[in-house]
Amino acid sequence: MEKLESFKNVKLLNDVRNGDSVAFNEIYHKYRQKIYGYAHHFTRCREAAEELTQDTFVRLWENRAKIDPERNFDAFLYTLIRNNFLTTLRKKAREKAYSHENLKQEQSFNAIEDELNAKESERLAKDAIETFSPQVKKIYLMSRHDHHTHEEIAQLMGISKNTVNNHLKKSLGVMRKYFRTYSPETILSLIALICC
Repeated sequence: MEKLESFKNVKLLNDVRNGDSVAFNEIYHKYRQKIYGYAHHFTRCREAAEELTQDTFVRLWENRAKIDPERNFDAFLYTLIRNNFLTTLRKKAREKAYSHENLKQEQSFNAIEDELNAKESERLAKDAIETFSPQVKKIYLMSRHDHHTHEEIAQLMGISKNTVNNHLKKSLGVMRKYFRTYSPETILSLIALICC
């Protein structure tokens, strides 16, 4: 009986080595619990053991040409999972070593990107203002740049406060449309620019 089982295993491993996915599926179901046990022994964590188990079977498939059906397959699997685990540990150690440096670089890149976005938004806002009619442009600049209230603008221009409100609403609508047309990414910057 044991010889028959051994013969079946050799045939199955030969089939896997030759790229037979059905045979690989059978190996997966036959050895999954054992691999998971090894993985859990290394990781001491259910989720990490599951991930390591799956990754080990992926590597088994990728390295199927190295399978020697005449040799101890359990030892081959153990070596595969141990090497896989050690590779993962080394990778995590490298990532940890570089994470601090990467964080500093990312913060620097983000600061530069924010500055470029602010400059781009300012340029688009200036371009949009140039499309306003002279009266709307004057009211907008008095409100946003000179920080006059609506009442002050109405008095200075000799128009009603309601007209000032309408012109400002119109200018903000034109500006939103301009930003959407020319730079959809900077619509949030526009909102910040308008609010300031």
